[in-house]
Amino acid sequence: MTAKKRKVRNRARDVIGDYYKTNTQYTRENRERQKEQEKKKKGLKNWSPTEKLYLTVIILGLIGIFFRYVVF
Repeated sequence: MTAKKRKVRNRARDVIGDYYKTNTQYTRENRERQKEQEKKKKGLKNWSPTEKLYLTVIILGLIGIFFRYVVF
């Protein structure tokens, strides 16, 4: 009697293949989203609240650095 051969799976190939497929799909969706956003008018009104908060924090930080090193 011969022993059954186990089916060998290449898990590394499966993981890399899945990563590649997911990444290409994500890239495709991202490009479509960017094309839709290019059609909209650009400006501060289209920014999300998080982006506006980040911009405010950056500006306040720059003002703080300016006062710290230039004025005082």
